[in-house]
Amino acid sequence: MFSHQNSLQQPNQPIQPLEKIVVIALLLFAAMLFFIIYTLDPAITHLLTSETGIFEVVSPPLWIVLAVLCFVVVGRTRYGIGTTLLALIFAAREWDLHKAFTADSIFKHAFYKMDIPLAQKVWGGLAAAICVAVLLWMTAACILYLWREKAWRQAWGRLTILSIGLIFFTKVCDRLEATLAVDYHIYMTVIQGEICNMFEEGYEMLLPIVFGIALLSWRRRKSLAI
Repeated sequence: MFSHQNSLQQPNQPIQPLEKIVVIALLLFAAMLFFIIYTLDPAITHLLTSETGIFEVVSPPLWIVLAVLCFVVVGRTRYGIGTTLLALIFAAREWDLHKAFTADSIFKHAFYKMDIPLAQKVWGGLAAAICVAVLLWMTAACILYLWREKAWRQAWGRLTILSIGLIFFTKVCDRLEATLAVDYHIYMTVIQGEICNMFEEGYEMLLPIVFGIALLSWRRRKSLAI
């Protein structure tokens, strides 16, 4: 993927059945989350979104599977390695490895102001810098590739854009409650907070699956173009 040598520019591809299936599945998943929130015991929602809940437990292995898929499908190119590393970084993030060996998250500015051993700050900062560099590199490469190939005209491109949109959606769900409370003094109800939490954790779990489907769709379209 992201290769200059293997251009995929082709005439517009109509909406494919696979795209419809993915969208319908995401909507059904949303309906299921609303059903759980509004009809079942609140303890169930807490169980689902806890550190030992199904969303948190299943998510890292799915990112690992995506990493393997990236390496196999994209190949031993710099972009194949880059996408593999990025998937592994997301897996590590879901496993909370960014704060497992340090006093706090290595991605937090406050961590580097804490009264902790200098070695923690140095190694933590180095790990954080590598992760951010890979993220920025692959984000830029992906955006350029999508634009160059006019990806919105192809099923794989639309699925990739959908996946990226889901990332932003989960981040909005993650920060919405705190941002409204701190910056605007608007406080969500308990049920509204549960909605944000469930949708954040639930769709974070689905992200590697949707990315994987987009990647396989890209591979299939690439094979047909050869």
